[in-house]
Amino acid sequence: MRAYLELFTHRAARWPLLSSMVARLTPGMMILALVLLLREHGYSYAAAGLVSAGHQLGVGLASPLQGRLVDRFGQARILVPDAVGYLGGTICLALAAAGGSGVWLLVVAALWTGAFYPPVTAASRVLLSRLFPTGQLRETAFALSSISVELGFVMGPLLAVWIAEAGTAGWSVVLAGVFAALGSIGYASTAAARSAPRRDGRRPRGGALRAPGVRVIALAIAFAAVAFGVLDITVPAVAELAGDRSDAGRLIATLATGSLLSGIVYGGRPWPGTLPGRLRVLAVALALGMVLLPLTVHDLRWFSAGLFLAGVFLAPTTIVAFQLLDDLAIRGTQTEAQAWLQSAVVFGVAIGASTAGLAVDTGGPRFAFAVGAVAVGVGALVVHLRQGVLRVEVTGAIPAGVDGGSPSR
Repeated sequence: MRAYLELFTHRAARWPLLSSMVARLTPGMMILALVLLLREHGYSYAAAGLVSAGHQLGVGLASPLQGRLVDRFGQARILVPDAVGYLGGTICLALAAAGGSGVWLLVVAALWTGAFYPPVTAASRVLLSRLFPTGQLRETAFALSSISVELGFVMGPLLAVWIAEAGTAGWSVVLAGVFAALGSIGYASTAAARSAPRRDGRRPRGGALRAPGVRVIALAIAFAAVAFGVLDITVPAVAELAGDRSDAGRLIATLATGSLLSGIVYGGRPWPGTLPGRLRVLAVALALGMVLLPLTVHDLRWFSAGLFLAGVFLAPTTIVAFQLLDDLAIRGTQTEAQAWLQSAVVFGVAIGASTAGLAVDTGGPRFAFAVGAVAVGVGALVVHLRQGVLRVEVTGAIPAGVDGGSPSR
């Protein structure tokens, strides 16, 4: 824990870390809050799914553009207007649903709202990399960033349900917007965020995706995210087949607990080897953890243990991926690169969720988990086959065919 205490004693990092944590409650709240809102006002689950998908599609499509704007104009100039626009969008969604608006109007409103989601997570990771260019504090800072995301997905749904039960589901949606706005504006007001450097000159042709290593990491994480979507759909199906839907929450919490604990341990001490080498090992371990799940669905005790083990490898994998991504990005495109990774996760989860629904209906949970394991395995294979690209870029050399800037390290 000493590394975490030392991190929070760093004055320039303390408030950006704390304020960005507030904004990370929103992703964990928003989807459930939208479902609760639409069901409260008599909409079908199909409608709730379409509106939720619209929001996620807006986030996924707009994130790279948002990151590009942050790199060009600075963090505060983009995050503050985004925060206002996103909060306004959540208010409009709550009012439109309460007024009985048509489903497709709500989908468009959700898409528009998602497009304004402030890229505070991407911006904060770039800032942490600038504050801690090397050493153990850099590892700890990226670990804490991933841990706060996990906490957001644990606490966010609980807050959404509590607010909906205490008042109305509309307030859950609006509160998700409030957290995004408060966290983003609070982060943007810190001295470190205001002084974050902007890109000078023209944007490299192709932007962040000009760097081959960025493409490799984004593709590998997209395949891994397919498994996240599979878990979202298939874990409740396992609980239902076992006779008690309420077990779904406990099972998902088991996965999150494994991820949270491993993230804390990973960020608290130094580890041997290079980042590309660690990513290769962790990606294979995560794939093996997913392979165990189809073998344990017959017994919830073994299934819980399998979920915990899969979670143990989840947080370190994402920590290393986000940290390595900053090393791979061409200077001046780091925020855009982080945003591309967020888009890869969003689209991967969407593909995994839709695929898992079909797989559960046709072959049961085992088939669905097998699909997820194959997807993670493909992601691990991508990392293994492209190790040379990752090692070349981290050493600081510009790969052949890449111009318009040099790597950030």
